[in-house]
Amino acid sequence: MAISNAAVPQTTPSAIYTSTNTTAITNVYFCNYSGSTVTVDVYLVPSGGSASNSNIIYKGISISASNTFVMDTEKLILSNGDTLRASANAASAVTATVSYLSV
Repeated sequence: MAISNAAVPQTTPSAIYTSTNTTAITNVYFCNYSGSTVTVDVYLVPSGGSASNSNIIYKGISISASNTFVMDTEKLILSNGDTLRASANAASAVTATVSYLSV
């Protein structure tokens, strides 16, 4: 098992994890380290694609100050170059930690 950490940017969805070969995401933690409630959008984007309403998987997750949202219900299988992307409504507020396995 491996771990990848990334800051979640404000407004523009950016890659928080990019698959190399075939991988399975087992958990994702979105930690709001700010003093205010933040909302986060999450996208599962095929290789070469871009984040849009056609590949959003979580919209407007509300994470209260100093709290964490955990995605762990379903395992996500990604092919080479597929990305998990996210954006927040505030800058410098959320860190994403992705736990994954090579398959």
